[in-house]
Amino acid sequence: TRRYFLSVILLLALSLTAADESHRIVMGGKAVTMVADAVYAFPGARSRVVAVGGTDQGLGTFLETVSPSYKNLPEFDRQAGVEVYASFRPDLVILKSSLKKTLGPGLDVLGIKTAYLSLELPSEYYTELLFLGELFNEQNRARELVAYYKNVVSRAETAAATALKVPGAQRPKVLLLQASGDGFEVPPASWIQTEMVRLAGGQAVWTQANPGSAWAKLGPEQIVAWNPDYIFVISYREDAAALADAMKKDRRYSSLKAVRDDRVFGFAQDFLSWDQPDTRWGLGLLWLSNMLFPAAMPGFTIEKEARQFYELLYDFNSASFDAIIKPRLRTSGRPE
Repeated sequence: TRRYFLSVILLLALSLTAADESHRIVMGGKAVTMVADAVYAFPGARSRVVAVGGTDQGLGTFLETVSPSYKNLPEFDRQAGVEVYASFRPDLVILKSSLKKTLGPGLDVLGIKTAYLSLELPSEYYTELLFLGELFNEQNRARELVAYYKNVVSRAETAAATALKVPGAQRPKVLLLQASGDGFEVPPASWIQTEMVRLAGGQAVWTQANPGSAWAKLGPEQIVAWNPDYIFVISYREDAAALADAMKKDRRYSSLKAVRDDRVFGFAQDFLSWDQPDTRWGLGLLWLSNMLFPAAMPGFTIEKEARQFYELLYDFNSASFDAIIKPRLRTSGRPE
């Protein structure tokens, strides 16, 4: 939106003065993983990071495999206050924009420069990767990354358009769930999970049920009422495929079309789930497109896509991919 674009321009104006002085970067906050993974996609920024507020969501610490020095960085609580950030003597603190109101005023009082990233939707990714490119003086790298994500979106939209041109074809009803305790939650209508379903050509059945700004719990009755064609189960700490299998065996869901047709899947994972606004969202979108419309993506394999992604963003060669990523790669509910 115009308001978002103007706010990003303002942040650029406020933050770019730190570009030549950002030798000590600190990142933190609840969603620090998304911020850190984006920053580490810029090779020149990696040596400037002096502290990160923990990036292991439960499946491992990915950035240790990207930068050997990452293991030596001090970690701190994601809920830490400004005094903790100040203790690392940062030249620049990079945070999610949701923390501007809580941490921003205190950091401003201490004279600590800050940069805020939204990193929620594809359009925001394009703008903010360019921002990071300016910040780290890696403009060509930023344009390369933006081109990658735009190509991903174009491929997904083309696949959906091709599939839906077939006579009688309809957008499949898709339900994307996060396993939570003994139940499930759905994401807000405005989040990237919903946008990914739309871009992949699916109909997100839950949008009217959660217009808010956080995951919303729902009961089995609502899931049965929606009766989706596909169900994708997300987990950030456990094997999503195992949770999907458990759902298929749950008698409460035996009448669902997705269960009868064996179309309940764990969302793709490696060190992180691919559904979230992390750098992996492009992989998640391509995987989802292929799950919904495989005939529209001939020759597609997610392992090939993942190899290209890790080489482009994090400098993995074939041997490092085979040793580090491939053993953790779970797609379509099974290791690929």
